[in-house]
Amino acid sequence: MNATLKKVIAEFIGTFTFLLAIAGASSSGSPLKQISLALTLGLMILTLGGISGGHFNPAVSIYFFAKKELSFGQLVAYVAGQLTGAFFGIAAGLSLWQKTISPITDGNQVDASVFAGEVVATAGLVFIIATLVNNKQANLIWVAVATWVFAAGTFTVTGAMANPAVAFGLLFNGISSGSIASIIVAQLVGLLVAVVLLAFTGAKTAKKAPAKKEAPKFVPAPIVAVPAAAVSTTVAAPAKKPAAKKPAAKKAAPKAAAKPAAKKPVAKKAPTKKPAAKKAPAKK
Repeated sequence: MNATLKKVIAEFIGTFTFLLAIAGASSSGSPLKQISLALTLGLMILTLGGISGGHFNPAVSIYFFAKKELSFGQLVAYVAGQLTGAFFGIAAGLSLWQKTISPITDGNQVDASVFAGEVVATAGLVFIIATLVNNKQANLIWVAVATWVFAAGTFTVTGAMANPAVAFGLLFNGISSGSIASIIVAQLVGLLVAVVLLAFTGAKTAKKAPAKKEAPKFVPAPIVAVPAAAVSTTVAAPAKKPAAKKPAAKKAAPKAAAKPAAKKPVAKKAPTKKPAAKKAPAKK
């Protein structure tokens, strides 16, 4: 399977399950609905985060696109998977309570409190995710996101959507199109606020990253060891040559002394034979 397609499917499943929990919990009227949907989102990030990153949120995907960790094509595919999952998730969640999606209505009921609540909720969500990634603590994102969604859901009017995909899904659950448009604008403003905050706090974590990369500077140590080995071989070679020449010079000296000793006895025998030849004429 294509790697991008696999990630998009993971984004679809995660967003689908999250919106299913939102629609189902809202239909149930349970006082634990905020805990239910927060835990569902956290579990989806824990389960599928290793495949796609566990965004399930166009605002989060846009942030990582701005960091150049997603290409434009991947961003479009991610958002498409998230919006599709949101629609089918809302439909499935409502069907659990024998309800159906509502027709789209006009109007805008968003006031300053709703707008500000979504700015704060989205800014906090993106800020937490980005900071944990910068601090190499991505393994804690699922807990942190679930905690923030639960906490922000208790102090915002909207229950902390903080997610354009969630807003899009709720478009089919009775919220007017004008209100959804205003909420999405507020969420994008929250994304910009998070980026500004990260420009100050995230810069510190960015400076620490090169310090960790300085560890590979010890790699040149093996390079120094190679010339050292070469020097040791060149020194050993001349040491053997002088040792071989010394015994050769000592052996040549005894041979030269032996030759004169053999010539001296031959020279003494030649004069003793000549006096014996002079006695022959004396007898005549």
